[in-house]
Amino acid sequence: MKMISMNNTQQWINLPIMTIIIFLLFTASLQLVSTSIVEAKSIKQKLFPRKTKLTWVNGIAHRPEHMTDPTFVISTAFGNVPVDYCHNPSSMTSESDYIGFFKDGFQASTHQMGRITPEVDNLVIHLRSALKEVGKSGRVIHIAHSQGSVITWLAAKRLNIEECKRIEIISFGGAATICTSEFPYFARCINYYGVNDPILNVVPSAVKALKSGFAFGGGLEQEIIFLASRTGDPMTDHGLLNPTYLEALLWEGQRYQSLYLSPLGQMVVDSTGAFVAPLANSCDFAYEVTRRIFVAIFRLIILLREFIKKVIHRVFSDQMDEEQFQQYK
Repeated sequence: MKMISMNNTQQWINLPIMTIIIFLLFTASLQLVSTSIVEAKSIKQKLFPRKTKLTWVNGIAHRPEHMTDPTFVISTAFGNVPVDYCHNPSSMTSESDYIGFFKDGFQASTHQMGRITPEVDNLVIHLRSALKEVGKSGRVIHIAHSQGSVITWLAAKRLNIEECKRIEIISFGGAATICTSEFPYFARCINYYGVNDPILNVVPSAVKALKSGFAFGGGLEQEIIFLASRTGDPMTDHGLLNPTYLEALLWEGQRYQSLYLSPLGQMVVDSTGAFVAPLANSCDFAYEVTRRIFVAIFRLIILLREFIKKVIHRVFSDQMDEEQFQQYK
């Protein structure tokens, strides 16, 4: 009887231990299965990445012929993928059309005040067309530069939640900042600014972020990033294809390739698209259109300065002549 009693006691003691062991084995098995599922999904995403569409919208002073070079460089930086642009037309009829240039600038300032123009309507249509092309599980990567960013900002107000969830915004030297604090449903927002980009003079939100030192989005990703000048020239730094912004554009291209290109696609890029990278370190590579625009601005300022000086001189001369006439009279 004592032997039977002792065996029963050992069994009752061993039962909790066996239960704990079984529970631990079961938990470990679940973790192993869940890890395997996550790894399988990761491998699947790398082998079969989601469908994407690259789009971009330009800033001021871009006539149709000015769209070719940026579109080619963006495509090359992002892995030779097709890029569709939404042309923000310019009022300029030639490189020296200062009146057309100031019309562009005035329109951009009205955009900052919330004015809706056909350019905004066209971008909304453009983005929705891209979303339709990639489908419900796809992703649209939208690049905006200068005035194109404020047009994108206005267009974003017209998109619904489901549309925003499938769009990433990449802005360079934007006339408006686009952040998840205002548009929480965008898949991603990133705003690049050169620290001496003249556009900062008209974008208070970016200046505020520069003074505070950071601006984070809901996902704790820094959404306003300031870049050191690669040229030392404010005129040059504003250009999308100049070294300051080009370096960030190339980094975004590498990110895109790692996330959205298959291994085979990345191999093709490595063999064909490497020639763009040296441009980021070349101070001689300048976006000719941007350079000409800012040169034109400074020339116009000088002309206005000389005109004002002559007017002031003429006014004072007339007053002196009038005083002398009164004395002789």
